[in-house]
Amino acid sequence: MDRRKFLVLGGAAIASIGGCQFANPFDQRDRLKIVGLLGAIPSKLINQFESASQLKAEFKAENLPSKIWQELQTYPNSKDKIPNVISIGDGWLDLAIANSLIQPIAPNLLEKIPQWQKLSPIWQKSVTRNNQVWGIPYRWGTTAIAYRSDKLKFDITQWSDLWRSELKLKLTLPDDAREVIGLVLKKMGQSYQQENLVEHQDIFATLTKELKSLNSQVLTYTSENYLQSLLADDTLAAVGWTSDMYKAKRQNPDLKVVIPQDGTALWSDIWVMPKGDAPIAAAEWMNFCLTPAIAAQITSLTDAVSPSSELDQVPASVKADPIKFFPQEILAKSEVLSPLSSSTLLQYKEIWTKMRSGTLS
Repeated sequence: MDRRKFLVLGGAAIASIGGCQFANPFDQRDRLKIVGLLGAIPSKLINQFESASQLKAEFKAENLPSKIWQELQTYPNSKDKIPNVISIGDGWLDLAIANSLIQPIAPNLLEKIPQWQKLSPIWQKSVTRNNQVWGIPYRWGTTAIAYRSDKLKFDITQWSDLWRSELKLKLTLPDDAREVIGLVLKKMGQSYQQENLVEHQDIFATLTKELKSLNSQVLTYTSENYLQSLLADDTLAAVGWTSDMYKAKRQNPDLKVVIPQDGTALWSDIWVMPKGDAPIAAAEWMNFCLTPAIAAQITSLTDAVSPSSELDQVPASVKADPIKFFPQEILAKSEVLSPLSSSTLLQYKEIWTKMRSGTLS
């Protein structure tokens, strides 16, 4: 599942609560219309929201972030009533803003989201642009490494392990410049999103050398089906996203998932409002998803973690999960990816093109 597609270019399933279509279009009663990601919200939450708010809600589920993105782009020309709230990955946020597909959360609506004030500044900053709040994060995860513990004779603990000889042509990396360049920078002790690479000649020289070496380890680059080859024994390690890896780990207990000790990239899924009506009910839904009891369910029953700072109701067995609740010192070294300057963006793209074509020197 590609969570970073546009960064360079600019539990229980929920199929039973909306499937792929909204309810009867001839039913004109006011309802909160929500489009979300399949599996990201436990099914019982819709009923709990309706009971708590005395509002009716319709949930339409899509199985890929890219499908939600495609749908969001159709709303400006749609003759149908558009949803009030939609879930997008953080990699789509700035593109959605730039293309006027979503609207900021007005101050009067933000007041209806008291849980917003309790969020860590990390998550508040991630959705704030020019002092305007454009969405509310409701779950997060990381870029991680999955590997076959039954095939490798060593434990992967950090990014540098990807360069080991045992992984020669046994590695899958995302088809994503920012993730691959970012992990190499992290291995070097730099930021995952270093600006103006060419202005730092020492960093740039080491980066190109490390990328060239890493490229020789890679069997394939893919952001969509990167775990299939791992489960089929074609590769022994893959870099991707924790939400995907949880599903694969359930299929194969020999699959081990690790958050590199060097720190990593953080991703989030965000509730945003398409251009159009902005009912108070939308704010109530966003706030509901961050309340302690609901945050605990999202954390316990899905493949990600709520950004809520109040997770006391999460069971101890879930808190013992080293992927969802990894050490604070690793989190402190990790970063939410933010937009790069246009000049840096061009540098990343040029490096990426040369590396993939074998002309990086």
